[in-house]
Amino acid sequence: MLQLNFNPRPLGVASPAAPAPAVDWVWDGYLARRNLTLLTSRWKAGKTTLLAGLLRAMADGAPFLGRPTAAGHALVVTEEDPDHWAYRSQAIPVGPHARVVSRPFLTRPTVRQWYELAGRVKALRAAGPVDLLVVDPLATFLPGKSDSDPSALNDFLTPLRILARGGTAVLVLHHPRKARSEEGSAARGSGALLGAVDVVLELSEYGPLATDQNRRKLTGRGRLPGVPRVLAYEWEPGTPEFRAVPDPTGARFRDNWEAVRGLLAGRRVPATHGELLADWPGDRPRPAGWQLYDWLARAAANGLAVRTGGGTRNDPYRFAVPGKGVTRLPDLPPLD
Repeated sequence: MLQLNFNPRPLGVASPAAPAPAVDWVWDGYLARRNLTLLTSRWKAGKTTLLAGLLRAMADGAPFLGRPTAAGHALVVTEEDPDHWAYRSQAIPVGPHARVVSRPFLTRPTVRQWYELAGRVKALRAAGPVDLLVVDPLATFLPGKSDSDPSALNDFLTPLRILARGGTAVLVLHHPRKARSEEGSAARGSGALLGAVDVVLELSEYGPLATDQNRRKLTGRGRLPGVPRVLAYEWEPGTPEFRAVPDPTGARFRDNWEAVRGLLAGRRVPATHGELLADWPGDRPRPAGWQLYDWLARAAANGLAVRTGGGTRNDPYRFAVPGKGVTRLPDLPPLD
């Protein structure tokens, strides 16, 4: 007989016998035991590389990207060939606390097969802790033809919810829809997926500039308290080094200032940001006009450049390096 938990409780009445449990984070703000997290990004954008860095930190509970982790054991169920993880581990050594199940099905699983795999994970957890379960990606292990089918998504998520209730943090990697979407809704398929998970993460490249090549942006939303809205970070390819970038706008300025200063130094008279943008080297991606103007304003505010002009259409702001026959204006407005 199907068991039914039907126990109506009045709202607003404290229950000292069952206080609200504290969030038990595996990775602070992103992955919590008894909860499901969805991480969406475009193909080859760095999801699995980010995961490898996190798994490495979980070996001894070291902070990852400036946020605490809990030491623990992880299991990754993946479509990737074992050789891919072996190659990745050369740059980002993980350790035996994390295990990989590679390609457990020859084809897309049936509902029964998917529940059987979840049962194997539960049995593995009975023999030892499984603090984090990763499914990479959703589409490969969905017991149905389409992630736009709410019924198929429910068949996929139900055994994961059961595992989560047993104390495991669950992370599902996913791909985005083709059309551009608002932040927090990039995940491909039915909106029921976003409503079913507890934390929604989206990973994207930070920008198109050459200096952004190894930088990523992680945005988050969730029903749990403490989910960071935005985290910028960078990874040094070929190494296990991940670094949070607390001031990505300032980092961009520092990364690109020498190129801008070179353009200013090559001009005989002060130039507008539009003129400098036209001079940008053709072998490097150009910044947006507003971005270049921001760099010039920052440089002027910090004494690295001189600003002249009235800031009007007929008298636009012009910039130069100090010492070219102009003096720094003392009344520059502070930057936010």
